[in-house]
Amino acid sequence: MPKKLDYRAVWIDARALLAVHKEAIAAIAGFFIFMSAWISAFLVPPLIVENLDNRNQAMLEISRYFEANWRVLLPMMLVTTYGSISLYVLMSGRQLEKVGDALKIAAALFVPYLVASLLVGWATLAGFFLLIIPGLYLSGRFAILPAVFAQDSGDGVNRSVIRTWRVTSNCGWSILFLMLFVAVILRIFAGLADAAIVAIFQSIAGEDGVPIVESAVKALFVTLEAVAFILMLVAVNRQLSAQTPNL
Repeated sequence: MPKKLDYRAVWIDARALLAVHKEAIAAIAGFFIFMSAWISAFLVPPLIVENLDNRNQAMLEISRYFEANWRVLLPMMLVTTYGSISLYVLMSGRQLEKVGDALKIAAALFVPYLVASLLVGWATLAGFFLLIIPGLYLSGRFAILPAVFAQDSGDGVNRSVIRTWRVTSNCGWSILFLMLFVAVILRIFAGLADAAIVAIFQSIAGEDGVPIVESAVKALFVTLEAVAFILMLVAVNRQLSAQTPNL
């Protein structure tokens, strides 16, 4: 029987996961994701690419941005990654007595996961450089890698990547479309809310607004988006893993 991704079941499972783990999710995401995003938003200017039509120029602008700000961005990205892995471990189905157990397991997984994500990231990037379509397809096929890695941490880098590929077979485009839909909805909501809040603070404090508060608002929406995607991908992995024979 062909594998199928049920979007409604993903939504129901994601909501159930949030209900069960909401306090732990708030603690981990608040400390590792929100604080990192807040510091980054306050210390680093936003990335604005003006030449999207020119791929080489766009890549050059992005490269210059990271070269100028890597001292802040790199540690913040590593902290955010660690927090995200901790959330995946928290919702992996393990029997954890306390939040600290998820943090300990995530610490052990951190370096192997970075290696796996780099391998997958380079493959996906190569797909985008060759043609856009293969890159998009690979993005869908490897999207649940962190969920698989957190669930099957004893399998190592290679087996986790292979397991991810098997779990997402016949569902790469379905996963991609779900990710795009969620991203668009979240970005629209965040954009409208952020614009409204900035306008309010500018009306109160003048044109400069209140940067530290506005940075916190931006960080909040970044955190909510990250948590939403983690919940969604864990639910996708749970659904498709149930349809996938063990290696």
